Amino acid sequence: MPLSYKKMKNKFLFYSVLCLVISTVACSKETVETEPQIKIPFSGKYIWSFSIPLMGTQKSTHVFYADSVFYKMEGQVYNTSYMQLLHSYDTTQHKLISIGRGGSIPKNGVYFVMFFKDITDTSVSIYKHECSNGESEALNFQRPADNATADYGWNVYYKED
Repeated sequence: MPLSYKKMKNKFLFYSVLCLVISTVACSKETVETEPQIKIPFSGKYIWSFSIPLMGTQKSTHVFYADSVFYKMEGQVYNTSYMQLLHSYDTTQHKLISIGRGGSIPKNGVYFVMFFKDITDTSVSIYKHECSNGESEALNFQRPADNATADYGWNVYYKED
């Protein structure tokens, strides 16, 4: 065999192996980055029942799903229901921001902020605020004090099986 043919054969073999290695590494590396999914870290139906003096009793219900909350208020004084679609959930502050959809009293596009504390298997304390100034109000809304009375204050909701 002539020397030039041998060199060409070796170069061809070298480049073939190099291409094989590069293609193997390129194919095995994950090139698509995905956003982490944001979910509500608990689920189920939670109820708070209360009385309005001289008017009657009310039942406030939140049903938590991974990506939304169904809200229903029923009683002798006031009745409504609507969905709240998850905007974000801050696991450090236990702060949920959601956007209303539909409802017997329409809540389309209305932002809500909910804070949670004392979370157990059977109950959770909830503070809920309806934002009149949209997303910026929701994002900047700070956790209320434990003795806050605005927005009906903190209320203990019990999990229904």
